[in-house]
Amino acid sequence: MLNLNKKIEKSDKNSGFKKRSFKKLWKVLIILLVIVALIYFPIRGVYSSGKKMIAGTKTMNEAVKNNDLDGIKRGLEEIKSGDDALNISLNFLIWMRIIPFVGSYYGDAVHFAKASQYELQAAKVLVDSLEPHKAELGMTGQSTPGQDKIAQFVKILNKILPEIDKVEPELKKASDEVSSIDVNKYPEAFGQYRLRGQVDTAKNFITGAHYAVTQAKDALMQAPSALGEPEAKTYLLIFQNDKELRPTGGFMTAYAFLTLDKGRVNSSQSDDIYRLDEKLLSVCRSKICPLTPPAPIVKYLPEANGKPRSAWSMRDSNMSPDVPTSMKQFAKMYELLGEGIPWNGIILIDTHVVEELIKITGTIEVFGTKYSAQKDERCNCPNVIYELESYAQIIEKGQEDRKAILGTLMQQILARSLGSATDKLPEFINAGVKLAQGKHLMFFMTDPKLQESLDKLDWTGRVKTPKYDYLMLNNSNFAGGKTNLYVEADAKLDISIDSSGKVKHKLELNYKNPQVYNTWLNGINRTYVRVYVPKGSKLTSSKGSEVNVTTIEDDLGKTVFEAFIQVRPASSRQLIFEYELPGTFSGKEYDLLIQKQPGTRDFDYTVNINGSKKEQFKLNRDKELEIKI
Repeated sequence: MLNLNKKIEKSDKNSGFKKRSFKKLWKVLIILLVIVALIYFPIRGVYSSGKKMIAGTKTMNEAVKNNDLDGIKRGLEEIKSGDDALNISLNFLIWMRIIPFVGSYYGDAVHFAKASQYELQAAKVLVDSLEPHKAELGMTGQSTPGQDKIAQFVKILNKILPEIDKVEPELKKASDEVSSIDVNKYPEAFGQYRLRGQVDTAKNFITGAHYAVTQAKDALMQAPSALGEPEAKTYLLIFQNDKELRPTGGFMTAYAFLTLDKGRVNSSQSDDIYRLDEKLLSVCRSKICPLTPPAPIVKYLPEANGKPRSAWSMRDSNMSPDVPTSMKQFAKMYELLGEGIPWNGIILIDTHVVEELIKITGTIEVFGTKYSAQKDERCNCPNVIYELESYAQIIEKGQEDRKAILGTLMQQILARSLGSATDKLPEFINAGVKLAQGKHLMFFMTDPKLQESLDKLDWTGRVKTPKYDYLMLNNSNFAGGKTNLYVEADAKLDISIDSSGKVKHKLELNYKNPQVYNTWLNGINRTYVRVYVPKGSKLTSSKGSEVNVTTIEDDLGKTVFEAFIQVRPASSRQLIFEYELPGTFSGKEYDLLIQKQPGTRDFDYTVNINGSKKEQFKLNRDKELEIKI
């Protein structure tokens, strides 16, 4: 009996152990099921839907390449199917929002997925509008040669322009979805991928689409005419060397004439700026030319023999920081040649434009010289910059066998751009818009409507009229070599508003050249400094200038403080201006417009009001501040 009881007890214990084991196993299974339901299946769904979207993108890119409208539609349908699945899968991962660090990236993915839905709806409307014109546009499955792509684009643009009002609401929803995404939190690279750059391109492409049909609508409507439809247009392309900084962005080194005829591009003439000055000198030997140089040129930019300049050359005509004013002066000088004005507009570019485009196109060879974005140890800078500066050096020495590379280089870049895969199109658009907003690419058009539409985009380099306070720093490198390749600058503006509303400013400018001496690239930077402030401002004190600071009461509707400094290699300099604004200030919001000088890098700015830091940023474009007091 005792043994039986022990057996029963042992059996009960085994049964209890099995029950507990079964319960534990059941819990494990439940946890596994939850993990599978909440993590595995949704992530698998994200992966598979992503693959479907990539496949659809490839289908569409191939169709675009082959001008196959039906293929484009199929590609859009595949992308939409993948995007719909992606949104569903992401909804199952909503719990990821609460996870520190990961949550913000999940949120970005949701915003991009939703934005894609709106973009695809807009794209379908535009693509469907092309269906009746498929044969006319040549979108029946035959590829278009690279040079004819712009011509075809002009035709397509003419067809979709009447439809842009229909897609604006969807594009606005897409833009709103991604507007809050902070691109800077992403690492520069993830393995072999340029992660931050790709996220930035995607965001800008989405916001840019809405910008194009709203703020840029006027310019978009003018685009066919500007691209030579129905009449050909000729543009003067001027290369400004921003490493030898001048008021509009750089020393005007070379030029080329580009003709656009129904979208087809041809470079008819290309040369360096000294050739034009040689023509001007020849003309002015036989007649009186009104070429008295401005005072700053006489004072700070001597002839090679050290004597003051007695004549104003075309290469130095961009003395006004207002690009339209400088280009009008350039045109006046060109007219003295007796050739009239053989262009419909002027396009200004600098080294940043060439560098950014070559990053996308890859290495380009012109006249046996390779231009790439790889670091060049000879200058501690990208190779394309070194080669462009070498070219500028050859021009300035006046060597007889110097080659006119600008037209050929730009045509090569354009040809490579047009021949690139369609998936690179967002990169080109993103780069172009950023370069224009950063004043590395600027336009001066003879057509008033086109100029006005570009002006609305801030792509003309115009000096603006502020609501209240204003600041623009303008530096001119006079006989200081290519030193702006290395010279850095930052600005700190301390604003004091007393109880009576009187406004006082202390502007601190810090210049630094961290690079050691180099015979032709890096020597002494000789900078003529102009500080543009509200008209009627009074300078109360200054420090750091090598000459007495002078005041110009009115230039471009502003008061200007003039100074001069020299920054040597591996050294720094500081300039300080203290001044009072006219009148008094009363209000709860302080309006301040800070304009960026064309051609400059994105230098650091700090704005303090009554001892409190209000703004700190890199000035990568004109910036309008509305600061709460």
